[in-house]
Amino acid sequence: MAGLVTTLGTGVVAHAASIKERTSYFAVRGSTLEELDADLQRAGPLVAATGARHPGATEVRFDGSVSYRETSSTCRVGKTDLRLDLNMMLPRWKAPRRVDAETRLVWKTLEDDIRRHEKQHSAIAKTWLKKMESAIRNLRPERDCSAMEARVNQVTKRYLAAHERAQLEFDAKEGREVNRRLQRALVRNLEAMAAR
Repeated sequence: MAGLVTTLGTGVVAHAASIKERTSYFAVRGSTLEELDADLQRAGPLVAATGARHPGATEVRFDGSVSYRETSSTCRVGKTDLRLDLNMMLPRWKAPRRVDAETRLVWKTLEDDIRRHEKQHSAIAKTWLKKMESAIRNLRPERDCSAMEARVNQVTKRYLAAHERAQLEFDAKEGREVNRRLQRALVRNLEAMAAR
């Protein structure tokens, strides 16, 4: 359903991790479901990991720095300054005047599902940011700062790999359930429309 882009910058400077979120939109045009589907495939964000365009995507970028405190016999983590940048890319459709109610309803259902899906990608990234920060802060001291830095880098790589696996597992599960999920959402939207 959607794509994910993850990067990490590493550096060497305790406060809570910072998170910056933004949403960008790409235009989708058409007056039929077929035209909208074709335009989503043409205009959707290109995700390098899949080599394909998606109806939505979330760029995830981890960054930050860690400082170290050295004593006469050990070195430990001093402060962590981890950052997470999230950019959710979503479709925006301005319906032409003569679009039937069914097309509008199906689009709303799809658009809501894309937004929900991308918000979950963001939530997964936030969870792993907190886990990684906690793991780094709680590392035992090493004999010197070189060893401590190597340990921090090792833990960072392990947590980024786990984050990536969590994102892929989420996409796999969503892919298996997409038809049932959209069908249920469409039924709910039809019932809500009938009740009005």
